[in-house]
Amino acid sequence: MSAESGILSVAEAARLFGMSRGTVGYWIRKKGLHAIRTGRRYRISVEDLLFFLKSTGHKIPRGLGGEELRGPIFKTVQKCMQYWQGSEHGNCCKDCTVFINQLEICFAARGSRSLKCNVPCNECQYYQEIIQPIISFVHQIDFPAAVYNESYLWGGNRKWAELCNVPENDLPGMGIEQVVHGDSLGTIIRSRRKLKIRRSGRSWNPQHFLNRSSCL
Repeated sequence: MSAESGILSVAEAARLFGMSRGTVGYWIRKKGLHAIRTGRRYRISVEDLLFFLKSTGHKIPRGLGGEELRGPIFKTVQKCMQYWQGSEHGNCCKDCTVFINQLEICFAARGSRSLKCNVPCNECQYYQEIIQPIISFVHQIDFPAAVYNESYLWGGNRKWAELCNVPENDLPGMGIEQVVHGDSLGTIIRSRRKLKIRRSGRSWNPQHFLNRSSCL
Protein backbone atom coordinates (compact mmCIF):
# COMPACT_ATOMS: atom_id res chain seq x y z
CA MET A 1 0.00 0.00 0.00
CA SER A 2 1.18 3.53 -0.75
CA ALA A 3 0.03 7.05 -1.60
CA GLU A 4 0.29 6.10 -5.29
CA SER A 5 -2.19 3.24 -4.79
CA GLY A 6 -4.59 5.53 -2.94
CA ILE A 7 -4.51 3.48 0.27
CA LEU A 8 -2.23 3.88 3.28
CA SER A 9 -1.58 1.83 6.36
CA VAL A 10 -1.31 3.60 9.71
CA ALA A 11 2.46 3.11 9.62
CA GLU A 12 2.73 4.65 6.13
CA ALA A 13 0.61 7.64 7.14
CA ALA A 14 2.76 8.12 10.24
CA ARG A 15 5.96 8.10 8.16
CA LEU A 16 4.56 10.78 5.86
CA PHE A 17 4.17 13.10 8.86
CA GLY A 18 7.24 12.01 10.79
CA MET A 19 5.09 11.13 13.79
CA SER A 20 4.14 8.05 15.73
CA ARG A 21 1.57 5.46 14.69
CA GLY A 22 -0.17 6.24 17.98
CA THR A 23 -0.91 9.79 16.83
CA VAL A 24 -2.52 8.58 13.60
CA GLY A 25 -4.45 5.99 15.60
CA TYR A 26 -5.68 8.78 17.87
CA TRP A 27 -6.89 10.76 14.84
CA ILE A 28 -8.88 7.71 13.77
CA ARG A 29 -10.38 6.93 17.18
CA LYS A 30 -11.02 10.44 18.48
CA LYS A 31 -10.72 13.06 15.75
CA GLY A 32 -12.86 11.72 12.92
CA LEU A 33 -10.22 10.49 10.46
CA HIS A 34 -12.13 7.89 8.47
CA ALA A 35 -10.44 4.51 8.15
CA ILE A 36 -11.57 1.02 7.21
CA ARG A 37 -10.80 -1.66 9.76
CA THR A 38 -9.62 -5.04 8.51
CA GLY A 39 -9.01 -7.38 11.42
CA ARG A 40 -6.79 -5.50 13.88
CA ARG A 41 -5.47 -3.05 11.30
CA TYR A 42 -6.75 0.14 9.69
CA ARG A 43 -6.54 1.20 6.04
CA ILE A 44 -6.76 4.91 5.23
CA SER A 45 -7.66 6.24 1.79
CA VAL A 46 -5.60 9.19 0.57
CA GLU A 47 -8.82 11.09 -0.18
CA ASP A 48 -10.03 10.67 3.40
CA LEU A 49 -6.65 11.68 4.79
CA LEU A 50 -6.55 14.81 2.62
CA PHE A 51 -10.08 15.76 3.67
CA PHE A 52 -9.19 15.31 7.34
CA LEU A 53 -5.98 17.33 7.07
CA LYS A 54 -7.58 20.26 5.27
CA SER A 55 -10.66 20.32 7.51
CA THR A 56 -8.52 20.33 10.66
CA GLY A 57 -5.88 22.81 9.45
CA HIS A 58 -2.96 20.37 9.34
CA LYS A 59 -0.17 20.85 6.83
CA ILE A 60 -0.39 18.42 3.93
CA PRO A 61 2.89 16.56 3.22
CA ARG A 62 4.46 16.87 -0.22
CA GLY A 63 4.03 13.12 -0.62
CA LEU A 64 0.29 13.73 -0.87
CA GLY A 65 0.61 16.59 -3.35
CA GLY A 66 0.00 19.24 -0.72
CA GLU A 67 1.55 22.16 -2.61
CA GLU A 68 -0.82 21.74 -5.58
CA LEU A 69 -4.12 21.41 -3.72
CA ARG A 70 -6.72 24.15 -4.01
CA GLY A 71 -10.25 24.34 -2.63
CA PRO A 72 -12.27 21.64 -0.85
CA ILE A 73 -11.27 18.00 -1.13
CA PHE A 74 -13.91 15.29 -1.40
CA LYS A 75 -14.22 11.77 -2.60
CA THR A 76 -16.28 11.20 -5.73
CA VAL A 77 -19.86 10.92 -4.56
CA GLN A 78 -22.05 8.20 -6.02
CA LYS A 79 -25.62 7.18 -5.41
CA CYS A 80 -25.81 3.86 -3.62
CA MET A 81 -27.15 2.00 -6.67
CA GLN A 82 -24.12 3.19 -8.65
CA TYR A 83 -21.76 2.22 -5.85
CA TRP A 84 -23.16 -1.33 -5.64
CA GLN A 85 -23.53 -1.85 -9.38
CA GLY A 86 -22.09 -5.19 -10.49
CA SER A 87 -21.83 -6.57 -6.95
CA GLU A 88 -23.91 -9.24 -5.28
CA HIS A 89 -25.44 -6.58 -3.05
CA GLY A 90 -26.43 -4.61 -6.16
CA ASN A 91 -28.73 -7.40 -7.30
CA CYS A 92 -31.32 -6.09 -4.84
CA CYS A 93 -31.29 -2.53 -6.22
CA LYS A 94 -33.83 -2.94 -9.02
CA ASP A 95 -36.55 -3.83 -6.50
CA CYS A 96 -35.55 -1.20 -3.94
CA THR A 97 -37.51 2.01 -3.35
CA VAL A 98 -34.27 4.00 -3.57
CA PHE A 99 -33.70 2.82 -7.16
CA ILE A 100 -37.36 2.95 -8.20
CA ASN A 101 -37.77 6.53 -6.95
CA GLN A 102 -34.19 7.56 -7.86
CA LEU A 103 -33.57 8.90 -4.37
CA GLU A 104 -30.27 10.70 -3.96
CA ILE A 105 -29.63 9.19 -0.54
CA CYS A 106 -30.65 5.69 0.44
CA PHE A 107 -31.00 6.35 4.17
CA ALA A 108 -33.74 8.88 3.44
CA ALA A 109 -35.92 5.78 2.96
CA ARG A 110 -34.86 4.14 6.20
CA GLY A 111 -37.82 2.36 7.74
CA SER A 112 -39.60 1.86 4.40
CA ARG A 113 -40.79 -1.67 3.73
CA SER A 114 -39.62 -1.24 0.14
CA LEU A 115 -36.03 -0.59 1.20
CA LYS A 116 -34.16 -3.77 0.29
CA CYS A 117 -31.03 -3.01 2.30
CA ASN A 118 -31.28 -4.02 5.96
CA VAL A 119 -27.70 -3.16 6.94
CA PRO A 120 -27.45 -0.39 9.61
CA CYS A 121 -25.83 2.75 8.18
CA ASN A 122 -22.93 2.67 10.61
CA GLU A 123 -22.07 -0.83 9.34
CA CYS A 124 -22.72 -0.08 5.65
CA GLN A 125 -19.68 0.06 3.39
CA TYR A 126 -21.33 2.67 1.14
CA TYR A 127 -22.08 5.01 4.05
CA GLN A 128 -18.62 4.53 5.58
CA GLU A 129 -16.70 5.14 2.35
CA ILE A 130 -18.86 7.72 0.57
CA ILE A 131 -21.00 9.65 3.05
CA GLN A 132 -19.06 9.64 6.32
CA PRO A 133 -15.96 11.40 4.94
CA ILE A 134 -18.12 14.28 3.66
CA ILE A 135 -19.75 14.97 7.02
CA SER A 136 -16.85 13.98 9.25
CA PHE A 137 -16.12 17.65 10.01
CA VAL A 138 -18.97 17.66 12.55
CA HIS A 139 -16.92 15.33 14.74
CA GLN A 140 -14.30 18.07 15.15
CA ILE A 141 -16.91 20.53 16.46
CA ASP A 142 -16.97 20.95 20.23
CA PHE A 143 -20.69 21.71 20.51
CA PRO A 144 -23.69 19.62 19.34
CA ALA A 145 -23.78 19.61 15.52
CA ALA A 146 -25.47 17.62 12.77
CA VAL A 147 -25.76 17.73 8.98
CA TYR A 148 -29.18 17.54 7.39
CA ASN A 149 -30.64 17.76 3.89
CA GLU A 150 -34.30 18.50 3.22
CA SER A 151 -35.98 17.03 6.32
CA TYR A 152 -33.67 14.20 7.34
CA LEU A 153 -30.28 13.91 8.99
CA TRP A 154 -27.11 12.72 7.28
CA GLY A 155 -25.38 12.29 10.62
CA GLY A 156 -24.19 14.14 13.69
CA ASN A 157 -21.55 14.19 16.36
CA ARG A 158 -21.65 12.53 19.77
CA LYS A 159 -22.75 15.68 21.58
CA TRP A 160 -25.69 16.12 19.21
CA ALA A 161 -26.76 12.52 19.80
CA GLU A 162 -26.49 12.99 23.56
CA LEU A 163 -28.51 16.21 23.38
CA CYS A 164 -31.24 14.41 21.44
CA ASN A 165 -31.00 11.35 23.70
CA VAL A 166 -30.58 8.96 20.77
CA PRO A 167 -27.71 6.63 19.78
CA GLU A 168 -25.28 8.31 17.39
CA ASN A 169 -25.59 5.38 14.96
CA ASP A 170 -29.34 6.03 14.64
CA LEU A 171 -28.94 9.58 13.32
CA PRO A 172 -28.55 8.91 9.54
CA GLY A 173 -31.98 9.08 7.95
CA MET A 174 -33.75 10.31 11.07
CA GLY A 175 -36.34 13.01 10.41
CA ILE A 176 -35.45 16.39 11.92
CA GLU A 177 -38.94 16.54 13.43
CA GLN A 178 -37.85 13.68 15.69
CA VAL A 179 -34.97 15.63 17.22
CA VAL A 180 -35.89 19.31 16.84
CA HIS A 181 -38.44 20.99 19.09
CA GLY A 182 -41.71 21.70 17.31
CA ASP A 183 -41.45 25.42 18.01
CA SER A 184 -38.18 25.52 16.04
CA LEU A 185 -39.29 23.55 12.98
CA GLY A 186 -40.86 26.58 11.30
CA THR A 187 -37.61 28.53 11.56
CA ILE A 188 -35.60 25.64 10.12
CA ILE A 189 -38.01 25.11 7.22
CA ARG A 190 -38.00 28.81 6.35
CA SER A 191 -34.20 28.89 6.45
CA ARG A 192 -33.99 25.84 4.19
CA ARG A 193 -36.31 27.45 1.66
CA LYS A 194 -34.06 30.50 1.47
CA LEU A 195 -30.93 28.39 1.02
CA LYS A 196 -32.39 25.85 -1.38
CA ILE A 197 -30.83 25.84 -4.83
CA ARG A 198 -32.68 24.75 -7.93
CA ARG A 199 -31.14 21.42 -8.90
CA SER A 200 -32.60 21.11 -12.37
CA GLY A 201 -29.91 20.20 -14.90
CA ARG A 202 -27.15 19.82 -12.30
CA SER A 203 -25.15 16.70 -11.67
CA TRP A 204 -24.94 15.60 -8.06
CA ASN A 205 -21.57 16.36 -6.53
CA PRO A 206 -20.11 17.26 -3.12
CA GLN A 207 -20.08 21.01 -3.77
CA HIS A 208 -23.80 20.96 -4.51
CA PHE A 209 -24.24 18.96 -1.30
CA LEU A 210 -22.54 21.68 0.69
CA ASN A 211 -24.68 24.35 -0.96
CA ARG A 212 -27.91 22.49 -0.35
CA SER A 213 -27.32 21.07 3.09
CA SER A 214 -26.95 22.67 6.46
CA CYS A 215 -25.24 22.12 9.76
CA LEU A 216 -27.61 22.26 12.72
